[in-house]
Amino acid sequence: MTARSEDILSGKMDCRHNFSVGVLREDEAWSLFKKMSGEYIESREFKWVATEVANECAGLPVSIVTVARALRNKRLFEWKDALGQLRRPSSTNFKDIQPAAYSAIELSYNKLEGEELKKIFLLIGYTYISSINDVVMYGMGLGLFQGIDRMEEARARVYTLVYKLKASCMLLEHGSKNEHWFSMHDVVRDVAIAIATREQNVLTMRYELVNSREWLDEGALKFYTSIVLHDSKMNVLPEVLECPQLQLLSLWTKKSSLITLPDNFFRKLTQVRVLDLTYMHLSLLPSSLGLLTNLRTLCLYCSELQDIAVIGELKNLEILCLRGSYIEQLPVEIGQLTRLRSLDLRDCDRLQVIPPNVLSNLSHLEELYIRSFNKWEVEVEAAGVKNASLEELKRLPNLTTLELCIPDVNTLPKGLFFEKLERYRICIGRWCWEDTPPTCSRTFRLLLGTDNCISFKSGHIVQLQRIEDLCLSRLPDQDIIELVNNKLGSYSSQLKHLWVEGCQAPSPKESKRCKEPTSEMRSNEIILEDHVNVPNTFFLKGGLPNLETLELYNVYVERIWKSQLPAMSCGIQTLTRLIVYGCGELRCLFSSSMVNSFIRLQHLEIDECPILEEIIVIDQQERKNVVFPQLQFLKMVDFERLTSFCTGDVHIEFPTLETLEVIRCPEFLLTAHDLTKEVFPNLKYLTIEGKKIPMAAEFPEDMFCKLNFLDVILEE
Repeated sequence: MTARSEDILSGKMDCRHNFSVGVLREDEAWSLFKKMSGEYIESREFKWVATEVANECAGLPVSIVTVARALRNKRLFEWKDALGQLRRPSSTNFKDIQPAAYSAIELSYNKLEGEELKKIFLLIGYTYISSINDVVMYGMGLGLFQGIDRMEEARARVYTLVYKLKASCMLLEHGSKNEHWFSMHDVVRDVAIAIATREQNVLTMRYELVNSREWLDEGALKFYTSIVLHDSKMNVLPEVLECPQLQLLSLWTKKSSLITLPDNFFRKLTQVRVLDLTYMHLSLLPSSLGLLTNLRTLCLYCSELQDIAVIGELKNLEILCLRGSYIEQLPVEIGQLTRLRSLDLRDCDRLQVIPPNVLSNLSHLEELYIRSFNKWEVEVEAAGVKNASLEELKRLPNLTTLELCIPDVNTLPKGLFFEKLERYRICIGRWCWEDTPPTCSRTFRLLLGTDNCISFKSGHIVQLQRIEDLCLSRLPDQDIIELVNNKLGSYSSQLKHLWVEGCQAPSPKESKRCKEPTSEMRSNEIILEDHVNVPNTFFLKGGLPNLETLELYNVYVERIWKSQLPAMSCGIQTLTRLIVYGCGELRCLFSSSMVNSFIRLQHLEIDECPILEEIIVIDQQERKNVVFPQLQFLKMVDFERLTSFCTGDVHIEFPTLETLEVIRCPEFLLTAHDLTKEVFPNLKYLTIEGKKIPMAAEFPEDMFCKLNFLDVILEE
């Protein structure tokens, strides 16, 4: 457990044995400073001033990193100016921040290029938001993006600004490594809050008890531009919140009991542009909410509200987030929000009714997110219809982002999807959202049942641009042919993940695999399952330059690639993961002329290919040496005829292989020579099961140097 103040550990956390973690030594501090700012500071011209600047950071890593990165590649006079700023004391109300750290981070803030970047940094700091989506919602609502009028442009701008803040070490990579999220060091955040409090009259409270004292200080309230109460307990709320300059109000708490906002609470908040009531357990939205005529962003994330009809009075609203809310019916009044650009209904599991013509009235809508709604109507004009039809989406001319789940394939109209979509995650059939790759911004998944009459040629599926994640399940044979021969090339420029399953009923073993796709699937894959009879000698003919993972299940082809294909055209050089399962006609996995092109392959798994006799087949361009430079995992299971990696006079090396599993391959011959450190210098886990394998005593002695696990089963 760590904290910046010993009082917190001793007083609040009741820690009895505390010890101080000191600052960096002078040589350590200089090494880190030089690494972050560049080797050029060792020159005679810069070293004296760089040394002084580094000393002002007082050995504090957060100060060293932020200052050094801010001054990277700067001119001499900028270094001198920075030294002067660091030597001038800065006042702060945060007693736990050392003056050196405050001055250093404030200097880095002052060095940020442009007011837009500075405002976004402060916004992230005092609102505690940590996702690209939240910055877009808040930033668009406050009008922070210069010259930006569309949501997709704003999103691109936010990615750019966040990247710059990370490069300046003012933001950190999120622990999940997901580019849609980020984090901020708590010391940096405290400095950001101090600056925002001073420059923008911001009130931010976190993990605190909010009582009447905060609300009764009218002298302060009238100057606040933002109020953020984050995970704070609110015992008392004023009847009328009088903040004439307030533009952002965020009341965000997971711990509060049921709260009642007074009916006139919003009456005098005429300038509010962003209202966030995330996790608020509200009994009812006050009628005064409808008076917020300047409101641009409203977030009711995970709200327990059911009646939200008053939102229809917010004529200037542009962004509405109802994600995870308890609503059972989308009010008809939502159709009055003709300026709405973004509507988020993800994870609204109780939503049963979206009235007809509500969505189609939102003519300016650019982003629509609907996941769990499953009551789409088929006939729009039929009597007794109470829900919207997917036909309405065709009447949204500005739609560029769509996240949609359609459980019933029969509700899908022809020509629904359009080429202008920039971002989409579309699942047709009962797919699990959790297994969609988070790094892919363009995902399309189609799962057909036996009673569906949808095909590529019928007009139901119009080409989507730049697909990264494509999953097609239980397609009829003619569509598999159409996909391989005609469609795959049009998807291929950015395709990283393709999953195809034929419509034949799987065996019990295959069924188990189909029901658990997440255990096998990885981001950027190609998967084909269930005895897909593709009448082609080669499955991939080229045109997949960004392919990273390829998985083939029960695909009846003799070869996967042509031997003479250019490596970049068919994704060989970008491939990191290859799994081949149940390919009954596969005769050749690799040819000797192409195998050295798999320079990034890390994972290779081959299972139940009965007529495959060797992994690498010698072709006319014979090679004497074959190397898999990055391969770390190799598994071969259930081969009746497999005799070796390769027949012929070819030397194969696996310099990075750590795991080798050979299971139920009775004819596979693995000699003691094959297990030398020249072939497997880094092998750690070895499992061998077969008839023609050496006894443990015959293994080379040098092989056991790095081996952590050995399992040898000799079949009779």
